Amino acid sequence: MVQFFAFIFSILIMFSFSDNCYSAFMDSYLGARSMAMGGAYTALADDADGGLVNPAGLSMIKSQQLSATTAVLHAGLDDDSMITQNIVGYAYKSSIGSLGMAWKRFSAGDLYYENILAVSYARSGSLYLTKGDKNRRKNISYGGNIKLLNWDSAPTVDSGGRTIEDLPGWTGINFDLGFIIFPSANTPVAVSFQNIRKSHIDSDSSKTEEKLPLITRMGVAAIDNNTTWVIDLILKQGQIDLKLGLERKSHDGNLLIRTGIALENLAWGMNFTVGAGYKLGEKTRLDYAFMYPMNTILETYGSHRVSIVYNFGNEQ
Repeated sequence: MVQFFAFIFSILIMFSFSDNCYSAFMDSYLGARSMAMGGAYTALADDADGGLVNPAGLSMIKSQQLSATTAVLHAGLDDDSMITQNIVGYAYKSSIGSLGMAWKRFSAGDLYYENILAVSYARSGSLYLTKGDKNRRKNISYGGNIKLLNWDSAPTVDSGGRTIEDLPGWTGINFDLGFIIFPSANTPVAVSFQNIRKSHIDSDSSKTEEKLPLITRMGVAAIDNNTTWVIDLILKQGQIDLKLGLERKSHDGNLLIRTGIALENLAWGMNFTVGAGYKLGEKTRLDYAFMYPMNTILETYGSHRVSIVYNFGNEQ
């Protein structure tokens, strides 16, 4: 097993460092739970919007789930700009696997926006080779996404109100693939490949070539009755990001305290995160997260994110 993951890691390094272009669609945060845990979510990804990080995580949905998130990013900027993000996710587990759909919108006021619409499928299976054993523990999950991506921007105007440039935007399709292996029931090990197609996303009239990079995420989680530890290693554009997260349950399980840290390019940039979740009932959970950039964007009140998660079936 160790040799297998060493081989996978070497392949990921080779592919992820092959392209150094900058691009849009790079925000990796999802719901408030993910953000509060520093964005370390690859080995969990068990909420309806988690398919955008690792589609294999949808196999852990018990029945049906709906999630909705709204966020204000970098509040209090000097120019009074409003940067927002909204996410809606739905997942359904059937006898043939888990199906999901998620929509994510990022907008910088009226100046720029991005949309991602993803359709996901995930399934669980067993790595054991023994035939005829119907009670074999399912210890692997795998899944994929088909994503429709779109960006557009407002026209650039001069002081006299004349249009200088009006880019027509871009729309295209991309794909993700993810796996989660369970060496033990409470220790998932995961890898996901995002933007496999590595498509060009620059406008037809743009003079600058921009390419959507392959992003590889590797994650491990350690889960017990009251505490969950998670760690992610993310490789993209010649950059290594490290994300660490912790979730702690109260004695009755209704209150969840979370914290995390995200090291962008191994401490070139650093974000501190904290948050909480509260179960409003057997089927509903409310989450909040706060992220503060330690050494990148200055003079901001941080980013704030609120999510609500509703389970139609059994409690998650």
